[in-house]
Amino acid sequence: MKRLHKPLAILLGFTILAAGCTSSKNANDESTPNNPAGNGPASNEAAAAFAYPMKGGIELTYMNEQLGGTPERLPVDDEYEKRTGIAIKQLGGTPMTDQKFSLLLASGDLPDIFLNTWLQYPGGPDKAVEQGYILKLNDLMDQYAPNLKRTLQENPEIDKMIKTDDGTYYAFPFIRSEAGRVYGGPIIRKDWLDELKLSVPETIDEWHTVLTAFKEKKKAASPVTFRTMFLGERTGGFAGAFGVMGNFYVNDGKVVYGYLEPGYKEYLKTMSQWYIEGLIDKDFASIDSATVDKKMTSNVSGATIGWQYYIEKYNSAVQEADPKADFVAAPYPAAVKGGLPEFGQLDNAYAGTSSAAISATTKNIEAAMRWLDYAFTEEGKMLNTYGVEGTTYTLKDGKPAYTDLVVQNPDGLGSDQVMGKYSHGTNFPMIQQDNNLPAKYPATTESIGIWKRTNHESHLLPPVTPTAEEADEMSSIMNDINAFVKEAELKIILGTDSVDNYDKYVQQMKDLGIERALEIQQAAYERYLNR
Repeated sequence: MKRLHKPLAILLGFTILAAGCTSSKNANDESTPNNPAGNGPASNEAAAAFAYPMKGGIELTYMNEQLGGTPERLPVDDEYEKRTGIAIKQLGGTPMTDQKFSLLLASGDLPDIFLNTWLQYPGGPDKAVEQGYILKLNDLMDQYAPNLKRTLQENPEIDKMIKTDDGTYYAFPFIRSEAGRVYGGPIIRKDWLDELKLSVPETIDEWHTVLTAFKEKKKAASPVTFRTMFLGERTGGFAGAFGVMGNFYVNDGKVVYGYLEPGYKEYLKTMSQWYIEGLIDKDFASIDSATVDKKMTSNVSGATIGWQYYIEKYNSAVQEADPKADFVAAPYPAAVKGGLPEFGQLDNAYAGTSSAAISATTKNIEAAMRWLDYAFTEEGKMLNTYGVEGTTYTLKDGKPAYTDLVVQNPDGLGSDQVMGKYSHGTNFPMIQQDNNLPAKYPATTESIGIWKRTNHESHLLPPVTPTAEEADEMSSIMNDINAFVKEAELKIILGTDSVDNYDKYVQQMKDLGIERALEIQQAAYERYLNR
C-alpha cells in the first residue's frame, strides 16, 4: 500500500503551484470554444479564443454536502465570480447518505453543480451517470477542462484515484496535500500533566494512569470526552493500540473488516472498563461538538480526540482567564512503550469527499466545467491557497507572505478563521496546497507530526469502486451491518451487554453477509491496483 502514496509526497507540495498546471492565460491556449452540444474536439484556433472571465452574466446553482442553511457569501466567492465571470447561487446542502438527497433526485430539480461524496452513491458513481443524474466528464474534459486534464496527465497516481475501473471520470476531485491527510488525534491538558508530574501518555496503560489522576486529583467529572465518531472509525482512537480500527482496511494485501478482528474485542473490553471506572464521559454516546468544547474549556474534561484546530480554539478560549492552561497533541497510544499503533487518522489523498459532479440537467455545461477547472489553473491555486493578493498576502521575492490581516488580525480572529473567508483551504474541488499558515500556538503546528506516528499508511484502503451490481449488493449488506455494529459497540462500552458476547455479534455479522461484502471489497481492491 505504501507505494501508492510515495509519489504524492512529491507532487502534492508547494511546487505544484508552479509546475503542476500552467497559468490560466496559457491554459486558455489549449481550451476549446463554447460548444453547448459538447461534441468533438474544437480546433486550436477556436481553442485560443477562450479567456476568463466568461461573458454573458452566467449564473449556476451549487449544492454542497453539509446539512444546514444557505452558506454565508464570503470574499472568496466574490473573487471567484470576478475572475471567472460566473455567479454561483448557493442552495445549501445535504449528505449523500441523507434521505433528503434521495428526495432531491426524485424531484428532478437538480443544481448545476453537486458537491458531494460520489463514491457513496448507491450503485457507485457509474450508476449515477447511467441513471442520468450526473454527466460523464471524459469528453467534456477534453473540451472545457484543459487544466484538470493536464494535471491528471502529469500526475498518474491522482488520475488512478479519481476514475472508476472502466475509466469514467465523474467529478472534479478534492485531493488532499500530503500534510493535509492527517488532521486529527488525541488532545490533552499539558498543564494538568505538569502539575501532576506526569508525562504525555504514549501507551494504553499510561493513558489509564493519566485519566485516573485527572479524575481523582483534578476532580474532572469526565476525564476524557469525545463524540462517537472518534471511537474507532473516523480515527483509530484508542483502538489502534490493539491493532484494529473500525470499518474496512488492508492487512498484507487482504481487505479485512476491523469489527471482526480479535483485537476489537480486547479494545472494547478496555473501553468498557474505563467507562465503569468513570474515566470516559458518561454522556459520550449522545453529545455534540459544542458540548465537548464546553467540557474541555471548563475543567470538566482534560482530554479528547478531535481535529487540529481544536487545539487553537481551546487555548484561545481558556488562556485569557487561565494563562497556564495548555492544550497539546498527544500521540495515538501504542500497546507498548516505544512501539507504534497500527492506526491513527489518515485520509486517502482522494477520499471522495467534496468532489463536484455536474448535473445532467444543467443548461450550461461549459460554464460549469470552466468554473470548476479554474481551481486547477495557477491563479486558481494561488487564490484557493493564499487568498487575495494585496489583502491576505503579498509577494516578496516571488513568494507569498501573509499580511497583518492574517497574522495580527485587528478583530482577534485566528489565521485559519481569516483564511476561511478569503480562500478554499480545504473541502473544495481542487488539489490542496500546504499554505504554511501561521498558528497562534506552537502546539497547533506540532500536532500533525505527533499524530502521524502510526502504521496507518500500510493499512489504508484506496478509493475503490465496486461495479454497479456489486455496489447495490454491498449497500444492502452494509446498511444492516453498520447499524448493528454501532449498537453492539455502545452496548458493550456502556455495560448493558457483556464483552463476552462479542463472539456472538461476530457471528451475527457473518449471518448478515459481511463475508460477501469482504469478497466485493477485495475484488474492487485488486481491480484498483490494476488500473
